[in-house]
Amino acid sequence: MVTMGGNSQTGKSGMIVKLANVLRRLRGDNKGNVLLMAGAALTGLVGAAGIGVDTVQWYLWKRQMQQAVDTGSVAGAIAMAYGRNASTAVNSEVSRTANTAYTMEAINRPPTTGAYAGDSGAIEVIAWTKQSLPFSSVFLATAPTVRTRAVAKAVAVGTPCVIAVADDGTGIEIFGSAAVGLDCPIASNSPDGVSIDAGGSSYLDSDLIMSVGGIDYAADNIPADAAVVPYGLPVEDPLASRDLSFNAGGCTKNNYRVNPSEYAEPTGGTYCNGMTLQGTVRFHGGVYFIKGGTLKINSGADVGLAGTGGVTFVLTGTNANNIATIAINAGATVNLEARSSAEDAKWGGILFYQDPAGDATHTINGGAGINLEGIIYMPTGDMTYNGDSSQSAQCLLMVVERVRFGGTNNIENNCNADVDAWAGTARVVRVVE
Repeated sequence: MVTMGGNSQTGKSGMIVKLANVLRRLRGDNKGNVLLMAGAALTGLVGAAGIGVDTVQWYLWKRQMQQAVDTGSVAGAIAMAYGRNASTAVNSEVSRTANTAYTMEAINRPPTTGAYAGDSGAIEVIAWTKQSLPFSSVFLATAPTVRTRAVAKAVAVGTPCVIAVADDGTGIEIFGSAAVGLDCPIASNSPDGVSIDAGGSSYLDSDLIMSVGGIDYAADNIPADAAVVPYGLPVEDPLASRDLSFNAGGCTKNNYRVNPSEYAEPTGGTYCNGMTLQGTVRFHGGVYFIKGGTLKINSGADVGLAGTGGVTFVLTGTNANNIATIAINAGATVNLEARSSAEDAKWGGILFYQDPAGDATHTINGGAGINLEGIIYMPTGDMTYNGDSSQSAQCLLMVVERVRFGGTNNIENNCNADVDAWAGTARVVRVVE
């Protein structure tokens, strides 16, 4: 037994010696160090790659959620402009566009933070998302919160000099080979697919063309730098709140006529069954009620002011079916200017007003001698406005149901304070923060 025990101890000692020799050789072997270092480095590399992948995902969520709250805030601002429920519009649009689970933190009207805090015309939308990801969850106890915010509002972009207030169909049409130069924006409130139509070889020179519905045009129909805004906000009728009620009263004149070679100086009053002007006419300042018939200015007529103030023509009738109309023919010389607010607080700035009790269709065939300054206010009237290459109106604001432009027209926007005060404001909804 002793001998066996001794042999056992000797065997163990030999094994320890052999193990020590192996460890001694391993300690001097550089090949093992490289493997250990590579293994340690690979762990860090995999971790860094994982964090990079998760960071890209966070960034993607940030962009997706930002787009969602941007469109949501725009939807809310549009709803506000139409008097609808802004919160419903925001939630619906964010839900439609968000590509990940989110929490709607706040819909503030007005915003509570930022440059537009307290602005009742603006709306603030805040939403966030928070989800654990495989790699980052190893190092982070909780997932980071991806928070997004947007503020939108309707901002003014211009004052249109042509506003079509029709609520259906085509509001503004530029037809044939018309060349219409406008030193101002135009706007159509019709929501139809072709709310503004610039067709054929026509050309509409305007810096801002906007409508509630669609806009039909080709590249050659408008300037390359024109701002085209379809499916936008309506332009409010700038005179809708103005008290323009009237009583035309009995007839001052009936079938009033100025023949060729005749000279006349009419004064304000009620002219039944229209006016036919063919000679030289100088209107004294005042209000002219045209009850039925047509205000007709024929070729060869010379029509202007007597130097005693501006004029307003109120087109009305005995009922809704015989509202007076305008027919100005090419070849006439016409220089008319609206009354000022100092001359007439009620009619100041308005050159032609059509009684909204009925519909009517009007035609102005312009020429070199046609100069009309003031507001053409016909919210239930259709206007065809033709011109030639030498026609130019320095200040003309049209608020009509529909308008068709033909020929060559140049309308400037060099208006006086009486007209400017009643110009409508074109607005577009934008993300402002």
